[in-house]
Amino acid sequence: MEDSKQQIREHIMDQIPDTIKNFLQTVDPAAIRILGDTPNSVLDSRDYLGSIRPFVSAVERSLRQHRLDNQTSFLAVSIYPGRHSYFVLDLNNSDYVYETAHNDMNPISVYVLRLSRNPKIFRKEALDKTLAETLAEMHNGHGYEPLPLFDDHNQIVQYHNPRSLQS
Repeated sequence: MEDSKQQIREHIMDQIPDTIKNFLQTVDPAAIRILGDTPNSVLDSRDYLGSIRPFVSAVERSLRQHRLDNQTSFLAVSIYPGRHSYFVLDLNNSDYVYETAHNDMNPISVYVLRLSRNPKIFRKEALDKTLAETLAEMHNGHGYEPLPLFDDHNQIVQYHNPRSLQS
């Protein structure tokens, strides 16, 4: 990875703990869904999942560091052409059941974590229902593949074993 890209990645990673600490001071420990808005410029196009995973790990570490009883689940990654890609991380979602997630379209409060030179996190109520539906569709399409589910929209996304076609 080129030096400037690596420097930007490190700078963003260094900002995550304080961003999460400040965020946790403003929310209840209820179930929430974090949508990580990640610039494609800091990802490796040869290994999108591998290059986004350290950001997710830093967020998970920070969430647990500041509230020891926080439970996280890294659900999905969607890579899009252009400037941004996304990961989904559930926090304290005790209602999540992997086996039935393809039918679960119950909205959960979504907070967007914009990873940039100055990361910030903010509530985005308009995404609660949409993201729940998108995750249900991904769970259906991916069948029973292990988490995190991964869609790369730079190419045609094909699902080979959807749950809706299984007995």
